[in-house]
Amino acid sequence: MLINGLENNKLCATDRGLAYADGLFSTIKVEFGLIIDWSLHLQRLQLGAARLFFPDVDWLLLEQEVTDYAQTVKEHAHYVLKVILTRGSGGRGYSIENCQTPTRIISLSPFPEIYLQWQKQGIDIIQCESLLSRNKQLAGLKSLARLEQVLIKQELMSKQAVEGLVCDEFDHLIEACAANVFIYLNDQWYTPKLDYCGVAGVMRARILQHALIDVIEKEISLIEVNQASCLFLTNALMGVVPVKQYQGKTYSQQQLQRVTELQAVLNQGRISE
Repeated sequence: MLINGLENNKLCATDRGLAYADGLFSTIKVEFGLIIDWSLHLQRLQLGAARLFFPDVDWLLLEQEVTDYAQTVKEHAHYVLKVILTRGSGGRGYSIENCQTPTRIISLSPFPEIYLQWQKQGIDIIQCESLLSRNKQLAGLKSLARLEQVLIKQELMSKQAVEGLVCDEFDHLIEACAANVFIYLNDQWYTPKLDYCGVAGVMRARILQHALIDVIEKEISLIEVNQASCLFLTNALMGVVPVKQYQGKTYSQQQLQRVTELQAVLNQGRISE
């Protein structure tokens, strides 16, 4: 693990990432030492840092650290690199006035090989009872405040489910526990708008920004989810994963063919730095 460029696994107890979850993170796929979709991860980190009024981050230094650290696992076909940025340490209390130096934390961990199986075979998912709170100031960001996801994961584990869809308090579909969601309804792909909550994932951004499929962002009701003829989940590690069953409803191979076609398009080209 690197903390501010040095091999270290000890964080100052006054760091605001620990005290207030005052920070951002991004989880990145590494293939043979190469960072996948780094430009999109960097874009989201920079957007988050600006919206949270972070002190200046040396983005070039961070990119160099990430690139060099990824090279230490270049013998592996797949690996996971995580970048955490906190506001750093400051005085006691909520004020950010004396916080001048952000903390950079970079770590590596083995890739969950189960994701490769999910891509090929699809997964069964449930509808979670847990809800996401609305907060427009944090919507879309991947902040360190993940207690909601901790509770959602606990619900999934208690129900022996691998993933589940999560709504906000108005029963609008937002995302899954650790993924974004796309549905196919009436010959059109849709993905939830993330104006009030949810994480704008990197794979989601890749699909939207590069127009890999025609997608409309909108508020999606549970009725529409139930009427959809096809669903898939995405994140930077799992890529595109078909949903083969949702709440007992099974989707045919013919219905899932649309997801297979998208996977093929994604595999044709990578956006890496």
